[in-house]
Amino acid sequence: MIWFVESWHLLLPKPWAPVLLALVAVLCGSWIGSERERREKPAGLRTMALVALGAAVFTMVGFSFTTSTGDSGRVAAQIVAGIGFLGAGVLMRGSSGVQGMTTAATIWIVAAIGMAVGAGYAPAGLGMSILVRTLLTLVGRWELSHYGATRETAITIVFEPDHGKTEIKLERLLEEFLISRNAVQQTNEADGRVRWVILFRLTERHTREFLLTLVNSPEVLSIERKV
Repeated sequence: MIWFVESWHLLLPKPWAPVLLALVAVLCGSWIGSERERREKPAGLRTMALVALGAAVFTMVGFSFTTSTGDSGRVAAQIVAGIGFLGAGVLMRGSSGVQGMTTAATIWIVAAIGMAVGAGYAPAGLGMSILVRTLLTLVGRWELSHYGATRETAITIVFEPDHGKTEIKLERLLEEFLISRNAVQQTNEADGRVRWVILFRLTERHTREFLLTLVNSPEVLSIERKV
């Protein structure tokens, strides 16, 4: 039980404590980043792993300053301030508003997890990683499908199949917005184009994001919405 409450810097001899803590930081960042990678977000698995590792290393270096140059807390403060620049890099302003807030917040919390691991509290970092991953997946699904859901909406889209490539892209989009493929009625047009009738139930914000993504897809030729 002591491994869960005491700093690993006090329990493990050098150099094993820094090595193991660095590996735990990479594991925590990769675990969270895999969810962002699966959703094809700007900051994915490698980015999150590097953020966690960097924060952990900076924190461990900060501890070495305590006995020589003074305040190790200055390093932690600079991590908190510096990670904001990286988070700002994934924010994008589009026609539907600011996008990338969740990814930016994820970078911020991954840095905090890296700091906790770098301080020697690896179990705490692992526990926070599980909590964050749960928030990104289970809570995200609940929010998308239940919170403030509108009445059922139907849209009709016509697109160029492009030898099956467009259908793969659209199926990936449906998966991202938790719209079942069974909710799609497909009709093949005489001119080679494909018509889909999609039934879904989303919040107003997610409906706008879904429709705007379709609008920005060059393969989609027309969109007709019926409420």
